[in-house]
Amino acid sequence: MRVFLCLVLLLGITGRMGEVETVFKEVWASGNTVPDTKPVRVGYVEAPCFMQGMSDDAAKSGMAYDYLQRVSYYTNWSYTYVYGDWATILDKLCKGEVDVMAGVSKTPERVGKMLFPDYAMGSENYYIYVHADHPLAGSGLEGLAGHTVSVNADTIMYDLLQRWNEEGRYQLNILTYSGNAKRYKDFKAQRADATVDTDNAVQDDENLIPLAQIGQSDYYLAINKDRPDLLQDLNAALRKISATNPRFTDMLASAYFSKLAVVANLPADELAWLSAHPVITVGYIDDYLPLSDCDDEGQINGILKDILQEIALKLNIQDKVRFQGVPYDSYEELIHALADGSIDVAFPINNDVQQAERDGLFLSSEVITTPMHLIYMGDFSALNLRRIGVKRENSIGDTYVKAYYPEAEIVYYDNVEEMLTAVKRGEADGCILNQFRKDAYLLHAGYRELQTIPLKHYISRGFAVRHGNSELLSILNRGISRLPADFSLTSTYAYTGRMAPMTFKDYLVEHLLAVWLVAGIIIAILSVLLAYIFFIRHNKKKIQYIAHHDNLTGLLNRNSFNIFLSAHSKGYPRDDLVVLSMDLNGLKAANDNLGHEAGDELLIGAAGCMKQVLSPYGSVYRTGGDEFVAIIEAVPESLPSIVQALKVAFGHWQGDKNKVLSVSLGIAHNGETQKLSLSELIALADHEMYRDKAAYYNRQGADRRRQQQQE
Repeated sequence: MRVFLCLVLLLGITGRMGEVETVFKEVWASGNTVPDTKPVRVGYVEAPCFMQGMSDDAAKSGMAYDYLQRVSYYTNWSYTYVYGDWATILDKLCKGEVDVMAGVSKTPERVGKMLFPDYAMGSENYYIYVHADHPLAGSGLEGLAGHTVSVNADTIMYDLLQRWNEEGRYQLNILTYSGNAKRYKDFKAQRADATVDTDNAVQDDENLIPLAQIGQSDYYLAINKDRPDLLQDLNAALRKISATNPRFTDMLASAYFSKLAVVANLPADELAWLSAHPVITVGYIDDYLPLSDCDDEGQINGILKDILQEIALKLNIQDKVRFQGVPYDSYEELIHALADGSIDVAFPINNDVQQAERDGLFLSSEVITTPMHLIYMGDFSALNLRRIGVKRENSIGDTYVKAYYPEAEIVYYDNVEEMLTAVKRGEADGCILNQFRKDAYLLHAGYRELQTIPLKHYISRGFAVRHGNSELLSILNRGISRLPADFSLTSTYAYTGRMAPMTFKDYLVEHLLAVWLVAGIIIAILSVLLAYIFFIRHNKKKIQYIAHHDNLTGLLNRNSFNIFLSAHSKGYPRDDLVVLSMDLNGLKAANDNLGHEAGDELLIGAAGCMKQVLSPYGSVYRTGGDEFVAIIEAVPESLPSIVQALKVAFGHWQGDKNKVLSVSLGIAHNGETQKLSLSELIALADHEMYRDKAAYYNRQGADRRRQQQQE
């Protein structure tokens, strides 16, 4: 508008309004035209989880591919891919036959041949690897002298290996290759005793063991030296990305490389430890299903049993070690036994690093994360948590209440039943149970009046070993990392029902008056009474389920979503609360072209993928026809892997009537640079989702506004 007014003043004075109109139309058109894309030739080299898909028809993926796409959002680059091995593509970059190449280390000799941006893509460590069954695997560096080590020529790994060899005087026979394919083929055929690669390139099923680290370097998206315009574009884009998401490259690396460096084969020090400790004594809390328990034969029960068996199987040590269980009645006894050496491992231990330091413990990786629930009576809006019940000798409950309800008085009870009864009678304002115990105990007829609400603070549990026992800790962490993502959660299902089985006494207590009234005809009435109780319970659960769940997908419904919003309307959510807004793409087209059964199939398929991936972290709601919202708890480091798992689930889904499932996704959470309320986070996630949806229809060649009118 300002441009137009200036033109009017400059040209209108002389009466040249026709020229003003013409110029105004040109200015208006230029401001509403999508800028032209800039063609960029990308050198594409196959590397696991870094660049995959070596043809234009192949599905592309990997950290570098994702990085290139994110850069293009800010540079408006349009890519053409040039395929080849590392040496060939690097040569093409130097000759100007490709414009950019990912994963290039910055060396003095390369600085004059190509351009490097101000920001690195990431960093990587270089190792000499040997096969797990090779004699070198157990000999260490002393046995490496004089052996053949293969490496790619004209790379930073070659320079590092040569320098390391000279400085250490290992007298290695260095065998060079132009790319990975031939090098690994010869390495597998034992034409080389060892090979060099990065920690993010070796996959855990290749049975390789790192023998020595030879160096570290940053790597970049390198640019043809004759294209300074691309360097200017890239630096501007990376500045914007870094300003809005400082952990951008770390998140990509975590999403794509988190599993690659895991080595299932135990190195020499861990094998030696196992040889000296063929029996590992595991202490655990008794009567703590579904996590741990002692069965009638005195053996370990609960998910602990399943996890130990699976770890031994995944690490192939079932013939080398036996786990022996020792139950303890309290958390304090368990910690004391670990400290004095009575046991080697303790479970379940809270993932509290500060407390672990005080107790002299080493914590393992997380085994299971447990949602926590507040149990109370009456109206939540009138609830005042002054007295909170905790099971005696349970530091897990103690720790939770003291951390998140520091002003409340803790009232101790001998067991969960006494604690719930106290809440029911008003002797305690509430108590806190994990989700598994909540589901089991509140099925009892005597506790049906109790209300529950999920809490935003979860509890993570894992193993612990004594301070200094790093070999056993490493063995446990190797096993945990190789467990399926949902292994611990799905293992709980077999044990939840054993915690507090429903008894006949439960029914009698609740209907004691009816029992007294029909004492004379107890046998006949008892059958009717039991049938009546079953009918009431069944229908109440059914009504409650219908009231809070979507009939088609089984997800929580809009009513449940509104209840959650009302309960969390005040204050600011913690940084680990994440809102995901999701919207199904193409539902109307499926309904119109294939019928409503096809549309229902898409909705059910999308919901199934969401439940599979997101349920361990929180709740998923269907808030509208094709609209979904998930409220989960996830630390920033784990969010990329969760989102990636969700996208993989959507991508792998295939129905009878639909072959493709597409869901637009928006994510929002608080961080160091923003503090938003829950409603603001939801609005932000919706905004990001609509941006994703607009991008989807743009890729499909569809007009989003017309699509919105149709849908």
